[in-house]
Amino acid sequence: MNKIIPFNKEIKFDECIGEITSIAIDDTLKFMDEFTIGGELIVRGCRKLGDIEEDFSYPIPTSIAVDNKYDTSKASISVDDFYYEIINEDTLKDKIDLILDNLFFKEKEITPIVHELEIDDEKLERNEKEEIKEEPENVQDLFKETPIEKEYSIYRVYLVGMDDGLEDILEKYHITKEELSLYNDIDNIKPGTKLIIPSTDE
Repeated sequence: MNKIIPFNKEIKFDECIGEITSIAIDDTLKFMDEFTIGGELIVRGCRKLGDIEEDFSYPIPTSIAVDNKYDTSKASISVDDFYYEIINEDTLKDKIDLILDNLFFKEKEITPIVHELEIDDEKLERNEKEEIKEEPENVQDLFKETPIEKEYSIYRVYLVGMDDGLEDILEKYHITKEELSLYNDIDNIKPGTKLIIPSTDE
């Protein structure tokens, strides 16, 4: 089985973020021992301030404890999904989903408990004993009460092509003219213009 582990992290830049032209995430996560995962999530990319483009890289130290009721001998950890949101001019909010694969419950030995019961004369002829086996305990989830946001914003950067019209862009990304105008000057769209395209994923 696998488990999704959600992370939310705000990264504060030293100055205005400007326009993010590319962004990605790397990781150095691994099992430090049987029940501890450690390493870093590394958010890296390129941003543009005026006519200047520069690369950025922000490491996020990460530590995850796994319940010892699980067998992690074949387990692995990796990044499953990554989203970001510019929440103000100098702060980037990252939403990262990690996936823990090949996780198994440990097998638990069940010892039978035998109860000797008093029986009446009719049952005495059959000389029976009732065996009662202990039921396994309920196994709880790996990550208790982990908050998962069900909705978040994604911002994409779109480069306007020679044959692109405003209506074509609105139809392609299923947004309204009003939504697009919240992030862009739609009166000056021309080939080569970079547009911020907002959307919402459930």
